Amino acid sequence: MQTTYKIMRQLLVVAALLAVSTGCSNTESTLESTMKNEVLQLSKAQQLQELPFESGIGRAIIIFEESGADCIIYAKGLNPGEKYTISLVVDKGLSSGVMFGPIENVKIRVGSLEDEVMFKPNSEGELFVSMRNPIRFFTAAKEELFFKIESENKKVIMKTVPFLVNK
Repeated sequence: MQTTYKIMRQLLVVAALLAVSTGCSNTESTLESTMKNEVLQLSKAQQLQELPFESGIGRAIIIFEESGADCIIYAKGLNPGEKYTISLVVDKGLSSGVMFGPIENVKIRVGSLEDEVMFKPNSEGELFVSMRNPIRFFTAAKEELFFKIESENKKVIMKTVPFLVNK
C-alpha cells in the first residue's frame, strides 16, 4: 500500500511539473508569428538566431559574435543543374546589401562555387554555405532584412522571413 502511495505521489509531481513547464512556455513558433506580416525582432544578446525560409525548405542561421556575424544558409530542393546567388538584403532592398562570395569569403560545406558568386547545389539539390558579415549590416538597417536565393535568371527561389536586429 505504501509503495502505491509513493508511486502516485511521484506521478503527481511529474504531472505538476509538466503542467507548469507547458504553461510557462511560448508555443507559438517563429514562423507562425512572422506569417502575420510581422517583422521578426532579433537580439544580438541571443547569439544564435534561426530563420526559416518562407517555403519551409531550409534555414538561415545567424551567429552573432563581437564584431561580426556568421551567416549560414542551408537550402534543400534546389535544381542541381542550376546556379544560384545568395544575398543578405538590407532595408527591403533599398540598400545594396551583400552578396555571398567570392571563395575567399565563404565556407562551402555542401555544393560548390562557380563564377565568384554563383553557387551550385549538390546532386541532391542541397546547398550549405556560410559567410561572415560585419555587424553593421545588421544594426544599421532601418527596415527589414532577409536572406534570399535567386536563380541565374534573377528569379527569387527562396527568401527568409523578414527580420530586424535590435541595437
